[in-house]
Amino acid sequence: MTDSSGGCYVILHVGNAPSPGTKNPSPLVVGDGSTRFELNADTWIEKLGQLAPKIQRACEPRHHNYDPGKRHLDNLYAFVRRVPTDGSSLEEAQKQLLGTVALSRLIHPTRTGDRYFARVLDIGRGDSQIEAILTKGVSPDVYIDSKYPDWLSVADAEKLSKLMPWLSGGKRKHPKVWRAIWNHEYAMRSGYLDMQWILVVSGLEALFNTKDKKDKDHKWQFCERVRQRAQELGVALTDSDLSSAYDLRSKIAHGDGFLSSWETILPEMEHRGLYQKLESVLRSTVRKCLLDESFGDLFRDDDAVKNRWQCRPKPKKGGGIRANPDCSLAS
Repeated sequence: MTDSSGGCYVILHVGNAPSPGTKNPSPLVVGDGSTRFELNADTWIEKLGQLAPKIQRACEPRHHNYDPGKRHLDNLYAFVRRVPTDGSSLEEAQKQLLGTVALSRLIHPTRTGDRYFARVLDIGRGDSQIEAILTKGVSPDVYIDSKYPDWLSVADAEKLSKLMPWLSGGKRKHPKVWRAIWNHEYAMRSGYLDMQWILVVSGLEALFNTKDKKDKDHKWQFCERVRQRAQELGVALTDSDLSSAYDLRSKIAHGDGFLSSWETILPEMEHRGLYQKLESVLRSTVRKCLLDESFGDLFRDDDAVKNRWQCRPKPKKGGGIRANPDCSLAS
């Protein structure tokens, strides 16, 4: 049986599955005999079996007089959405599936990209026609830290299902929050830490910086408010960390060099660790905005942000940013 007379849009997630026989604190969303997880009436996560490598082949270069041989990674699961047949926009349906994957990264970062994005005309048939869909404008691949299990769990999918209503037009979408979300997604799609740094710091600025006529020092706002939010989340970020993060962003964005050019601001061996903390604060904050709309309303405008995260008085010129110890709390 087909799931839609128009077929289904599919985005494969490929990678290395959890090792069999090992204790797994994050069980695969479609593991243990389950093959499908419903996200809403039109979208679900499914393990496609023998259809998956055919989708991979359909989306890969054909080459010429060359057979690259079998090199496919395992298909852990796929995001699937029905192709609308009621006159709805096909492009909008594609965007909603891509948006579903982007929202899933706010729950748990994975490497699911657009490289294996296709329309399967009859998902119930092993020999279905498959139309590869090429996206433009962003990298088809996603880059995450290797410390994360590269798959969604059942608990992750349950949280994702709660975010699905945000893909429609019926929810209040505060501009600050949505600018932060897309800065996060663009950072996930860059393989270069220099670009990721700019985007994640900009995402945090989108949330916490305000157009305050009395205080035009954007760096001070950034350091003050992100430090407070990090404390709330139990992420160990000091004033010095945040000052370095902002200075490095400014140096890169203004063409003064790359991350590796500024050892005097932050040693290169500390770059990745500080970036991971910044990304974690950004991701955790925007996720809570979507799961808890009352929290999201704290970002409805500049006044709401200033009232919730008030800045300390700025030190006099030459006084520097006052040291603040690591704010490690139980995660």
